Amino acid sequence: MSNFMAWVTHGVKRGRFEMNRRTLNYAAVIVLSLTLVAVLYLMLISRTAARGRHIQQLQAELFQLQRENQQLEIEIAREGSVEALRERALEMGFTPAEEVTFFSTTGR
Repeated sequence: MSNFMAWVTHGVKRGRFEMNRRTLNYAAVIVLSLTLVAVLYLMLISRTAARGRHIQQLQAELFQLQRENQQLEIEIAREGSVEALRERALEMGFTPAEEVTFFSTTGR
């Protein structure tokens, strides 16, 4: 062995990186635990993303329904106006009253 190799390997014990059964079991448990945590994290993120998309769809649907509701309110106001009601009454054959008589509901 050369002096350089002796100098580099000085103090390095042989078999330092050999794993016994106990160390291998610990390493396997750590790897499995990390894998389980990663899988659970990915499941959580996936579920959160899916719920986020569902919320966006519901918000878009809510916005659409609000616009439809506003359009219906405008249509109701237009159809319920005095002028529109007068036109419909004339189309149905009603005529304006020529003489109006009021009756008293009290016994006086």
